[in-house]
Amino acid sequence: MEEFSDVQFKQRAVIEFLTMEKVPPIEIHRRMQAVYGDQCVDVSTVRHWVRRFKDGELGQGDLSDKTRSGRPVTASDQLHQGHVELICRNCHIKQKEIAIALGISKERVGHIIGVLGFQKVSARWVPCMLSDEMKAERVRISWELLEHFEKEGEDFLKKIITDDETWVHHYNPENKRQSMEYRHRESPQPKKFKTQAWAGKVMLTVFWIRTCCSCRLS
Repeated sequence: MEEFSDVQFKQRAVIEFLTMEKVPPIEIHRRMQAVYGDQCVDVSTVRHWVRRFKDGELGQGDLSDKTRSGRPVTASDQLHQGHVELICRNCHIKQKEIAIALGISKERVGHIIGVLGFQKVSARWVPCMLSDEMKAERVRISWELLEHFEKEGEDFLKKIITDDETWVHHYNPENKRQSMEYRHRESPQPKKFKTQAWAGKVMLTVFWIRTCCSCRLS
């Protein structure tokens, strides 16, 4: 904890120096983030110290924290553990809810979540859930069609009737934003199936057939 406080103290000195150079808070934060990385304070903390240095005499500011009443500062490892427990219990939890539960700022929550390697991602849509047997059948049919084409050439294509189909659901499926959840950067992306067995739906099917010019003219 002393090492982290040391880094914070140095960052306050940097903020004071750049404030004297009239550098905007957002630019101060950007420069510090490039140097300190995950240990960089959030932008709201930078703005707090910029205001504090501007209110006082530049170059003579007190870099230590003022004594405050209320909840004491919690160790970083305890905060990290709290974040992990809340995210594991509810991967759809919002940063505001974590902030309220742990008694810290929303900006600090976002910073710690990034340090822990979590990010909110949406599920990848796939047409439907196929079993191994269904996949194998599709491969078999594809090879069979390819063999017919090699034997008959263009004449085989004229015999093919193609179609496409889609399910029209009896409800509004959850959109990608609603399905977003926290996942660790090393975890696989979640999948969300557009077609589910229990959902009420109607099949819409469209057919196409290849026609020659003479057929269309007649």
